[in-house]
Amino acid sequence: MNLLINLKNLSIELLGRIYIKLEIGGVNKNKKMNKILISILSILLLVSCKPETKSKEEKFWNWVSTNKIELENFINSDQKDYTIYNQLTKEIKKYNSILFPEMTLTQKNEVVLIITPDGMSEGILPTEKLYNSKPELDNWVIKKFRQPSDEVGLNYEGLEYPSSDIEIIPEFDKEREKVNIQIYIRNMSIDKEKYQILSFLYLDHILGEYNTITRIGHIDFYNLEKNKKIDNAISILKLRKLIEKEFSTLE
Repeated sequence: MNLLINLKNLSIELLGRIYIKLEIGGVNKNKKMNKILISILSILLLVSCKPETKSKEEKFWNWVSTNKIELENFINSDQKDYTIYNQLTKEIKKYNSILFPEMTLTQKNEVVLIITPDGMSEGILPTEKLYNSKPELDNWVIKKFRQPSDEVGLNYEGLEYPSSDIEIIPEFDKEREKVNIQIYIRNMSIDKEKYQILSFLYLDHILGEYNTITRIGHIDFYNLEKNKKIDNAISILKLRKLIEKEFSTLE
């Protein structure tokens, strides 16, 4: 029995030797028992020879490693040719259709790859899983979720406005550990949908995407007329500091 229990730990070569011994009746003179053992060994030999199946995470990171130089060339270029980035997007969506890759450079010229669920709560777990299986890539920084920063300039489909054009009235819901917010955006009446999408991007990049997903509750949008201010309103940065103080969380 001990022989059978430990068969999986044997090398293919050793399994082959045992198989030959059984075939000539050298281990057990009982032919019926020999046939049973031979059958078991045959199955184990087939399993041992079967190529190892790669996980979805391994397949994605193998692709990134293989195309590392092309990706570096893209992010260091004028970025007119998006072919390799589009391929990267396609590969990450093979892993999970919610996820997106975002690339940038650090001040030290390191390549930054951000795995983002694009604000979707159902993308948190696959983001975590893919991030946790990341390899070490020379001169690369791999991050999960859009990271918080004190100030950032953003553009959405040609629309630009500073984060200072956004004023927020927060209402903390301690029971749900969420904060409901009223967002006032200056001149939003021009193109509401684009203005609101850009405000979400500002939330992700100043609050941090993880905080936006897990801590922001209900949102109401309002137009803020030019040169007007909202009493008791705060900035997105101030909101982040309040969330950190209130909930002590930052991913």
